[in-house]
Amino acid sequence: MTSIYDQHLATDELTIGQYSLLSRIGQFGPIGAIPLATNMGMDRSTMSRALKPLISAGWVQTVDLPLEMLTDKRSFGLSLSDEGKRKWEDAMPNWHKAQEEINHILGKTNHQSLMALVDAANNKFLHI
Repeated sequence: MTSIYDQHLATDELTIGQYSLLSRIGQFGPIGAIPLATNMGMDRSTMSRALKPLISAGWVQTVDLPLEMLTDKRSFGLSLSDEGKRKWEDAMPNWHKAQEEINHILGKTNHQSLMALVDAANNKFLHI
């Protein structure tokens, strides 16, 4: 499935992992890097490596967060820049095309079963 997403997002010069980060930050931002990593099932160093190219491209920016949102002294916030918002929005149609292709391959029943499994795994992970 990853390769299907990556094929469709290649024209936007994004991988599915990068698109996922842009999407999460766009939906929940500004958000702390540590809560974002937790939400995505990543450790801090993996998150840092994944963010570097997005920050370098100017799509993600670090921002100050209110003290109550900081998890520790090394915490920082993330939000999409205007360019990042455009990148996310421009890539969205290709993400939808990939999703449609995957839905077609899996069929409705398999797709629903897979989504139920993913949701259950995410819920279990987030409650550990």
